[in-house]
Amino acid sequence: MVGRVKGLLSTSAALFASERSARNVVWNLLGGVSTGAMMFLATPIYVSRLGLEGYGIVGLWLVLQVMIVLLDMGMGVSIVRAFAGAEPGQAGDRYRRDLLRTMEAFYWAIAVALTVAFALSANWMATHWLESSALSSADVAEALRLMAIALGIQFASVLYANGLSGLQAHGKMNALQVAGNVLRYGGGIAVLLWRADLGLFFVTQAVVAALQMLATRQVAWRMITAPGYPRAHFRLDLVQPLWRYSAGMALSTLAGVSMANADRIAISALLPTGELGKYAVAFTAAGMLQLGVQPFYRTFFPRFAELIAAGNEKQLRAEYFRSCRLLAAFVIPIGTIAWTFAPELLVAWLGTHEETVASVFRWLLIGVACSGLLWLPAALQQASGWTRLHASMMAGALVLGVPVMLWAIRTVGTPGAAAIWILHGVTGITIELWLMHRRLLVGDLMEWYRLVLLPPLLLTFPVTALSWWAMPSALGRWLVMLWFAVTCATAILLTLFVAFGRNRGDRALTVAESSTN
Repeated sequence: MVGRVKGLLSTSAALFASERSARNVVWNLLGGVSTGAMMFLATPIYVSRLGLEGYGIVGLWLVLQVMIVLLDMGMGVSIVRAFAGAEPGQAGDRYRRDLLRTMEAFYWAIAVALTVAFALSANWMATHWLESSALSSADVAEALRLMAIALGIQFASVLYANGLSGLQAHGKMNALQVAGNVLRYGGGIAVLLWRADLGLFFVTQAVVAALQMLATRQVAWRMITAPGYPRAHFRLDLVQPLWRYSAGMALSTLAGVSMANADRIAISALLPTGELGKYAVAFTAAGMLQLGVQPFYRTFFPRFAELIAAGNEKQLRAEYFRSCRLLAAFVIPIGTIAWTFAPELLVAWLGTHEETVASVFRWLLIGVACSGLLWLPAALQQASGWTRLHASMMAGALVLGVPVMLWAIRTVGTPGAAAIWILHGVTGITIELWLMHRRLLVGDLMEWYRLVLLPPLLLTFPVTALSWWAMPSALGRWLVMLWFAVTCATAILLTLFVAFGRNRGDRALTVAESSTN
């Protein structure tokens, strides 16, 4: 029995390349799963209580939560690197405290400016931008002002979360995230079940954001403070060395956030708020796949940087391909099966069939799955200090995709907005990978397609087809979800077995190498 447990742990560590990587992926997955689970449970209630127009405003809030990341100008990633790279002991903690105190001034100044600017523009947005027939302009404006307060607090909270990430405190960081999600979505559900009031909903979100920010701040400061340590000081000289890398990451973030949110911004300007609500529901569903991708990036980005700094190209190549294969073993089966069972899944989730939502969901899944596979190649580029390629590809997808998207919206309606995602995803796993492998891991492009892309595709298609053929026609909502989960688990486990289960010598070598790193 003990031998089996040890074998299981060794295999798990090999899959993730090290015990630390496995632990960090698990913690980040728990955080992502909690977010997805709460979104899954809350969205049908939000839609039923607020209507599609009201949920359209909530969808706008979700968009803006992502877009405010632009305001940190790449400093968030720099803080993670700076905290992680600081020397151990009191000297390192002093550096971290002074840096955190300095960055607090910048982040809170931006948070206040964001809140004031957004609140002042609420009336104009409610009158001239957002079209609503079920909600009055005054109600929309009030909701936007309350939304502004929540957004400002959420922006400031990101600073402390980045500090915890840099300290490798993934357990604490994700525990706070899970608690925040429970309060955020649970509180939203409770308020809406009591009273379907959009303003009251955003009051709840602002209060929860404040509580989560205060808790995260307390934990971050406590981890770098001890009795007898000197007080933290504002030191502008600590920020100056970070700006160069931050500028490159800021351009990448700007291109990524703009590209990722252009679809919903276009719909909010061109179509009624009800259509934005439909698109937001589909985007929420497709975005759950993206939540499963982020933990891999958060885990392997610093690992790639560590190996590059050590000059260990052989191990870097092995871990790059291993991590990409592991990610593809999850993304491709889930994306393919969700696409196939899209109508049944959405009915089981929402309790009603909406053709537009199902169509948008399917188109988005293609783009999200393709772009999700690109996260680890992008992490390798950024860990190498090469931020230009990924930023340029996203900017290109934005420049080319916006005209195509606008034409598609006018031609086919709401589903046309997904065109920009498909363009980004397809060009990413073709052109960007080709360009990347001309500079990094030269000559390995076809190996990536052979090892990463081909096995999960070949294994998922027959599993999906068999499941579709065997699925009973009169399953209840929860049984549909269970059927989907079992199908996904079967395809994922089969892919993992074929990709990793047969090569025991490679696993043993990986564990041995990991123990020395």
